[in-house]
Amino acid sequence: MLMYSYPYDITAYVRSLHLYIEQQNQRISQIEATLKSIQTELNQIRNKPTTQIERIEYKFDQLKVETLEGTLNIGLNPLNGEQIEDFTVSQNKMNIPDIRHTHKDLIREIHDEVDSYLNNDCSIYIQQTLNQKRASLPDEHVGFIVEDIRKQINERIIFYLEQNQAELQDPTKLAEIYETTLSKLKNDIQNSITAYLSNLPENMKEGFDK
Repeated sequence: MLMYSYPYDITAYVRSLHLYIEQQNQRISQIEATLKSIQTELNQIRNKPTTQIERIEYKFDQLKVETLEGTLNIGLNPLNGEQIEDFTVSQNKMNIPDIRHTHKDLIREIHDEVDSYLNNDCSIYIQQTLNQKRASLPDEHVGFIVEDIRKQINERIIFYLEQNQAELQDPTKLAEIYETTLSKLKNDIQNSITAYLSNLPENMKEGFDK
């Protein structure tokens, strides 16, 4: 009787196949354990209590102002999204001359002109804006608005002049820079007043005689 001869060792093949199956079973077990852990975490997240905020109401009309103290933080030119704190540029980082020292006279001239505007015309603009809104404020409050803006003027001047560093080196352009800076500052003041008065709580306004 003839015996069939395999071209390879069948015993070794079976052993190799058995080892492969064992390895696959271990991997399947690991995957199942991972999936079970993920499922447990998902269940915990789903069952965790949540806080739902349905509505937040700000009742500005219930605010009561007894005295005007501190600062209004009006912020010059708030309509462009910039804050007065961001206007100061670090001279050391930019390695450029400090305008406060190199152009003292120009700064003083602009500051004096803006100061005159605040003393004479600013209150008029505030009153005109209030009339348009058919509202009024006590004189003390109007004065407080002006003074709050006045505190911010110096840094705002520096901010605009630093935007013209190259032009400032040309004496023939100083007059133009003076006029342009002055115009921007007055526009900033008017924008800040308009924005501030537009957001006043009703109880901070006096009655308007119709």
